Amino acid sequence: MNSQVSLGLLVDQAFYGSPYQGKDAWRAAAELGAEWICIVEEAMELAPERLLQFRNDADAVGLPISLTACHAFGLSDFRDVVREFHLKRAEAHIDLTGELGGEVMKLLLGDWFWRAMWPEEAQWQLLATSVRRLADYAEGRGIALSVKPEPMRTSLVTDVDDLVRLLDDVGSPALQANVDVSHLVVAGVSASEVGRLPGRVNSVDYSDSNGTYHEHLVPGEGVADMAAFTEQLLAVDAAWVGVEVGPFSDPENAYDKVGRAMARSREFFDTAAARRV
Repeated sequence: MNSQVSLGLLVDQAFYGSPYQGKDAWRAAAELGAEWICIVEEAMELAPERLLQFRNDADAVGLPISLTACHAFGLSDFRDVVREFHLKRAEAHIDLTGELGGEVMKLLLGDWFWRAMWPEEAQWQLLATSVRRLADYAEGRGIALSVKPEPMRTSLVTDVDDLVRLLDDVGSPALQANVDVSHLVVAGVSASEVGRLPGRVNSVDYSDSNGTYHEHLVPGEGVADMAAFTEQLLAVDAAWVGVEVGPFSDPENAYDKVGRAMARSREFFDTAAARRV
């Protein structure tokens, strides 16, 4: 990765509630410097004509839909029928990613349930088995999966230790890590920890943090050491850096805030790349 890192935008989140919706939001993203977008859609409800519209809109604004995301919260449920439903749903999202022309699907996992009552090791093994099945399915379709950490105490994957453990336990080339800067800061994870993931990061959710709760701020406008995180992301050769800001409390100002976020992100990466040289 160099100073010309490819920056994308998590477009639905950034323009949520703003005057910019649908293709207008995608066009705004292109105007503000995004080179690709990540969208979140429900694969099991998406009509064929809607899928065609997405493809046409992406072509019209000149932005590929490179990443998608799937909230897969039931992969470690101890009931087979529940786990199977969530596996089938996640497989449908992998198919949708390919149909949209995407390359990576971010996998957002659930929480420990009945913690201290249901054996955690047993639940973890259910999770690893489920993710391995999804990774095999994705690999066969040319899609990569990216496991995203969540900052809540009850989350199955919250930090770099959890990411490394799951990647090792699954052992698939189709599965890598997502580094969500804001989430790691809330979880108390230092930037240096990212250095434990060389060659294992295939997506980044790039934003600042308030340091206390789940919020995604314009880079440079929170408490995160964005310079340190950026240097580590360059060191591990992270791919697909997506700017993640919003939803904003003042969505009428989303265009200006997204523009500032894109510009500041580019500045952080250019500065870090120059320092490495």
